[in-house]
Amino acid sequence: MPRFLTGKRRSERIVSVEPVRLWIAGTEDSHLAHTLDVSRHGLKFGGCRGEFKVGDKIEVLYRQKHAQARVVWITITAAGFSEKRLGAEFLEPEKQLSAADSSEQVDHYLGECVSHKN
Repeated sequence: MPRFLTGKRRSERIVSVEPVRLWIAGTEDSHLAHTLDVSRHGLKFGGCRGEFKVGDKIEVLYRQKHAQARVVWITITAAGFSEKRLGAEFLEPEKQLSAADSSEQVDHYLGECVSHKN
């Protein structure tokens, strides 16, 4: 059974809604979006309006840092809207863009209490 169905994540997700700028590799067009949560291994984005595809390599500008990532899933938020949610994994672990040092909320998954990091 996949680890996301059993609640076994590789790292904690930090709820973090921050503006980001995304570039699809090989293009110069940037797309504004926002993070929904961040972990050591990837990010979840909302408000994406570009022509993203699963497998696309993207560059992320998040909190004045750049990182390379790969789109691993895409969801349309509602019928008739062009906004999407994206899940992306970091390609350069040493350049992860984690919010773990901030006082954001931790998502402990499967209904556990949401607490604040200190």
